[in-house]
Amino acid sequence: MHGNDGDFYRVHTDNGDEGTRTREISYVYYFHRQPKRFTGGELVLFDGRIENGRVVGTGPPIVVEPVDESLVVFPSGCLHEVRPVQMLSADQGDGRFTINGWVRRASGDPAG
Repeated sequence: MHGNDGDFYRVHTDNGDEGTRTREISYVYYFHRQPKRFTGGELVLFDGRIENGRVVGTGPPIVVEPVDESLVVFPSGCLHEVRPVQMLSADQGDGRFTINGWVRRASGDPAG
């Protein structure tokens, strides 16, 4: 996935509906050109829930910088967002790149 200028994701979980309920673990692998030619694109993890359209939690969020050649792993039920990316050039190769995916439990698992 490519992080173009202005791209972001609103607060969500990765297993919040019928089609995604078997997702247990989410991962994001970051890579980009050196030196980094964008700002933003941070992954923000929340310990909380959504009430009236706002995150209500028990502590401060964890902000993860998109560091080249790094992997972030977190529970798929964790509320998270991605802050907007601001590219410092018009070259698409200067953006924030990720490979993301999920580890799922078997659909017949009693937990699901």
